[in-house]
Amino acid sequence: MTNVQRLTMRASEIRQRLNECAGLTGDALTTEIRSEVDTLTAEYSDTETKLRAAIVADDGTQHRGAADDAEARALADLTGRASIGRIVSGVVERRAVDGADLELQQHHGLPENTIPLDMLRAPAGEVERRDVTPTPANAGAMQDAPIAPVFAAGSGAFLGIDRPTVAYGSAVYPVLTTRPTVHGPVATSADAADTTGGFGALLLPPERLQASFVYRRSDAARFEGMDESLRAALSLGLEEALDADAISGTNGLLTATNLPNHNVSTATTFSLFVSQFSAGRVDGRYAAMQTDVRTVMGAGSYAHAAASYQSTPHQSALDVLAAKTGGVRVSAHVPAVASHKQNSVVRLGMRRDMVQPLWQGLTIIVDEVSKSGAGEIEITAVMLMNTRILRAAGFYKQQIQTQ
Repeated sequence: MTNVQRLTMRASEIRQRLNECAGLTGDALTTEIRSEVDTLTAEYSDTETKLRAAIVADDGTQHRGAADDAEARALADLTGRASIGRIVSGVVERRAVDGADLELQQHHGLPENTIPLDMLRAPAGEVERRDVTPTPANAGAMQDAPIAPVFAAGSGAFLGIDRPTVAYGSAVYPVLTTRPTVHGPVATSADAADTTGGFGALLLPPERLQASFVYRRSDAARFEGMDESLRAALSLGLEEALDADAISGTNGLLTATNLPNHNVSTATTFSLFVSQFSAGRVDGRYAAMQTDVRTVMGAGSYAHAAASYQSTPHQSALDVLAAKTGGVRVSAHVPAVASHKQNSVVRLGMRRDMVQPLWQGLTIIVDEVSKSGAGEIEITAVMLMNTRILRAAGFYKQQIQTQ
C-alpha cells in the first residue's frame, strides 16, 4: 500500500466515524464522544495535510515506473545528491557544474543553467528540514535557517489537478467524449445499434511563468549553503502560481464561462450549504457519495459557512461539510467577495479532469549588468506550463451570497 493510499484510507475512516458521531443526539452525545470528535477532527486536519504532501510527492514519480525498480531508485538517489544551490551558484559564477548536478541534468537532457523539476519535489516521506547552518569557524556564531515567505499553495493538489512533466514540444490530451450505448438484455435477435465514438484532443503549447530574485554580489558565494531555502521558495512559489492559474487564470475554474455559472439571489443558508456543497452534488457518476465532494472557497464564504447554523443539533454548515464531505479549504486565489457574492469550486471525484503540464526544467538566467551599480545580481527563473480543463463535469462552480 502506497503512502497516498494509506492516508486516503485513514481520512475515509475518520470521516466515517465523525459522520456517525454527528448523528448522535441527547444522552448519546456523551463527554467521551465529544472528546473523540475533537481528537478525530484534529487528526483529520493533520492527515489531510500529509495526504496533500504525498500527492504532490507522488506526482514527481508517476512516469518513472514502479517504485521498487532499480533504475527509479538510482534516479531518486541521484536527485537527492544534486543541489539547487550548487547549480545556481555555478550559473552565477559562470562555471560548469559537475558530479551529481551535471549527471542529473544530462539524464534529463538539460543545459547547465536549468534545474530539473524532480529537484523541486520533495521525495515521498521526506520531513522538511530546519537545521541550523553553521557559519565559518572564525565567525564565532551560528546561522539559523532562513525564514521563508508564506505561500498560498496546495489547492491544486487538494482538487486533484494533474501536473505531468512534458519533455519537449506541445502536449496533447485526447478525451473520449461519448459513452457507448449498451443495449439489452434481449432474448431475441434484435439489432443492437452501434455507438459513434467522439474524441476531442486538446493541444497545449507551453506558456511562461517567470520570477526574479535580486542578491547582493557579496552574498553570491553563499548560495551553496542556501539549498533548502532555495528549493522551498522555488517549489512553493511555482505551486502557488500554478494554483492561481488553475483557479482564477484565463483557463481557470472560476474565470468567465469556463464552467457554467450557478448564481444566487438570496443569502446562502445552512440548508443551502449542505445541499449545494454536499448531498446535492452527489450525482452517482462523478460523485458516488458525499466524501467524493470537496470544495475550495474564498475566506469570506468560509467565514459565512462557519456562521450559518442549524438549531438541532447546534452545528454550523462548515462543521457538517468538514465532517461529511472530502473537505473544505480556503484559497487566497478565489476572487474576493463583491456585492456580498463569491464563487467557489466544488470538486466531484478525483479523476483526471484538469491538467497543468510542466515542461521539464526550470531555467536560470543571470543578469549582472542591470543592477551592477548597486552591487546586485538579478536571477530570473523561467518555467513553461499550461492549464486546461479536460472534463468540465468533474467540477461545479457555485456562487455563495454572504448576506
